[in-house]
Amino acid sequence: MKRARGYLFILGGTMFWGLSATIAKLLFTENTTIKPLVLVQMRMTFSCVVLFLILLIWRRDLLRVPLKELYRFALLGVIGGAGANFTYYFAIKEINVATAIILQYLAPVIVLVYAALSKDERITFTKIGASVASLAGCFFAVGGQETLFASKSVPGIIAGFGAAFCWAFTNIWLRRMIHDYNVWTILFYTFLSASLFWLFFNPPWDIIAARYSTTTWGTFFVFAMISILIPHSLYFLGMRFLTASQAIITATFEPIVAIVSAYIILQEILTPVQAAGAVLVIAAIVFLQVTEEQEKLQRQETIR
Repeated sequence: MKRARGYLFILGGTMFWGLSATIAKLLFTENTTIKPLVLVQMRMTFSCVVLFLILLIWRRDLLRVPLKELYRFALLGVIGGAGANFTYYFAIKEINVATAIILQYLAPVIVLVYAALSKDERITFTKIGASVASLAGCFFAVGGQETLFASKSVPGIIAGFGAAFCWAFTNIWLRRMIHDYNVWTILFYTFLSASLFWLFFNPPWDIIAARYSTTTWGTFFVFAMISILIPHSLYFLGMRFLTASQAIITATFEPIVAIVSAYIILQEILTPVQAAGAVLVIAAIVFLQVTEEQEKLQRQETIR
């Protein structure tokens, strides 16, 4: 039952992430004053401020962490939060979106390799099969069969692999930290570290000089809630019940939500191959959840 809750939390988070990708594209189209870097920075900063105020009022105790442990939160925020965003958006800028997504979702393979080497979790044929199937589904869902080899930018491809590493690191490191700290403590310091990191790229005086309208600031706030605070909260909560590999394989549902929402909201074309890829990803996630539950029951019966 707990594992099922974990899958639901993770799926909920990925649905918000996938939907926010479509909304971001809509924002960039309708408001040319909003730049990707600014949007990424503002959504993290607003999420940090809102969560800080919530914890300050209701759970001030969760803001206290030993100074010697701050580096752990900083790594999660800089590599897992800001790093994943920076490398992913840089890859999109240098190469096509399809290739960037496919490279980023090599992350489940990295997690499985790490888990096998470190023996952090049991590596089963179910996990390997689900990982391969979900990666293949992402490949077809984003039209990778037509665009994967069209990109020749070495920096862009390196950034894509960097995004995969950062996303894999997020799941591995987060899983470790959840054993020691409350989810909300981890979330706040992750947001704080990432927000401070972004200030090196876009300092406050540059933001003030941009003279954004009240409407734009409102857009930043709403987008922060639906693209960072809500989905990260759901994903981090889900990680309490799942292993790193289970969570990251399930997260491949994100690009499926993105292409479907783009089809509905932006009237983008959804080809039969993309639809088949979406079905393959969903099938992989269901297969992972159902099969591992059966394997768990079988192990319990064997012990008895």
